[in-house]
Amino acid sequence: MKKRNIIHTLMLSALFCASAILAGCTFETSDNGKLDGYWHIVAVDTIATGGTCDLSQKRLFWGVQAKLINMSDRDNNLYDFLFRFEYANITLRVYAPFVNDRPKGDTPVDDANLLTPFGIETFEQVYRIEMLKSNKMILATDKLKFHFHKM
Repeated sequence: MKKRNIIHTLMLSALFCASAILAGCTFETSDNGKLDGYWHIVAVDTIATGGTCDLSQKRLFWGVQAKLINMSDRDNNLYDFLFRFEYANITLRVYAPFVNDRPKGDTPVDDANLLTPFGIETFEQVYRIEMLKSNKMILATDKLKFHFHKM
C-alpha cells in the first residue's frame, strides 16, 4: 500500500511539473493547411503561347511555414529570399522580399529581376490558386502558370 501511494505521488508530481512547464509556453500554429511545406517548382506554362518550360531538373524551391516563404535556388546559390505572404482560399499574395542573409542581416530586395527565377515579377505578386493538394500545387498569374510538387 505504501509503495502504491509513492507511485501515485510521483505520477501526480510529474504531471504537475509537465503542466507547469507547458503553461509557460505559447505554441504558434499555422492556418496554412496544405500550403505549408517544401515545394519544388517543376514546370512553368506560358498562357499566351501554350508553351511549357520543364524545370523538374532545376532545384528551385519555395519553403512555406507560418507567415514566411523562403525561396531558394540550389543550382545557382545566388541568394535565398524571404517573403511575407497572405493566403486566402483562392489567392496567394507574396510581398516584402528580403535577401535571406543571417550573418549580415536580412536586407530588402532592391532589384525585382533577382526574383524572376521564382515566378516573381514585382515586389508584390498575387497568384490564383488553381490547385492545392497535399503534394501538388498550381499557381497562376495572367501570364504564367506554375506547377509545384511537395518534397
